Amino acid sequence: MDTTKFDSVARLVGTGMTRRSALRGLVAGAAAAVAGGALLQADDASAKRRKKKSRKGQTSTPTTGGGQAPGSRCETSAQCQSTYICEVPVNGSNSDRYCSGGPGAICGAPNGDGDDTAPFCAVGHRCTFSGSSYTCQVVPEI
Repeated sequence: MDTTKFDSVARLVGTGMTRRSALRGLVAGAAAAVAGGALLQADDASAKRRKKKSRKGQTSTPTTGGGQAPGSRCETSAQCQSTYICEVPVNGSNSDRYCSGGPGAICGAPNGDGDDTAPFCAVGHRCTFSGSSYTCQVVPEI
C-alpha cells in the first residue's frame, strides 16, 4: 500500500465521532434491544396459548405412561416414561443425558448395517430381540 492511500485510510479511521453521535447510537441500540425483547415475549405468550391439533392415523413411538418421550433431553429419570431412564444413549458421543431405554424398554431394531435405531437403549444396555419385539437388556459385566 502506498503512503498516500495509507494516509487517507488512517484519516478516515482516525476521525472520531462526537459525544452527541455516540450517545445517540447508544440510545438507539438500547431502544432496539427493548423492542426486540418485547416482540420475543409476545411470540412466546402466543405460542403457549396455541394448542396442537391431533393427527388421526399417525403412528408414534410406543408410550408406556406419562413423562417425556424416548430421545428427549432430561435431568432425572422421573422425567422419562416408565422403563426409560435418564442416561447417555448408546449412540451418544458426549455426556448429554436423554430418556433412554432401561431394562425391558422397547428399542429400535438394528438397521442393515447392524447399527441401533431410535429409540435407543442407555449405555450399559443392549437392544436384543425377545419374543416379537426388540427390548433393552442389561449388558453383563465381565
